[in-house]
Amino acid sequence: MTSDHTSAAGRPERADVRRNRARLLAAARETFPRDGADASLEGIARLAGVGIGTLYRHFPTRRDLLEALTADVYDGLAAQARALQSAPEPAEAFMTWLRAFIARVTGFRGMAAAVLVTLRDERSVPSKACQAMRAEAEELFARAQKAGAIPVGTEFGDVLTLANAIAMATEEDPGSADRLLTLAASGIRQD
Repeated sequence: MTSDHTSAAGRPERADVRRNRARLLAAARETFPRDGADASLEGIARLAGVGIGTLYRHFPTRRDLLEALTADVYDGLAAQARALQSAPEPAEAFMTWLRAFIARVTGFRGMAAAVLVTLRDERSVPSKACQAMRAEAEELFARAQKAGAIPVGTEFGDVLTLANAIAMATEEDPGSADRLLTLAASGIRQD
């Protein structure tokens, strides 16, 4: 799709096609938090009132459906990163964003793993929402690095992968996420 209302061929998208997509996403938003990322796609299609073929026309793979769901998460994280750009403490601004990232990518069981695949798969082009989130957050990271709070040579992608790993590890115990992030940020070795 090239836009919300235009098909890949450039023709206006039919209203029933848009409605079916919206119903599928609504059903997935209801199902994944309850059943996790491995939820039945047939069940999602049934809840949306469409056939499984309709689901696969809109979302050829489970990953496509998960990425469509996480677009809102990425948009929110990009907006938060933009809002934090003018914070007086660059290091704290970046840590605030990392905490938000961890909290947002644990919306349902398996979501953090799906996000990690999107972030690390070099063969696919991440969604526009994911790209925007990364660009905004990387600005925060660069600002903190310029302020001396992050060692030169540290790569943003590595920090994002670490935050995602913390999200995956604390999916069942979200209360420990901040403790692990603080430990990772301060390190475990005293010099």
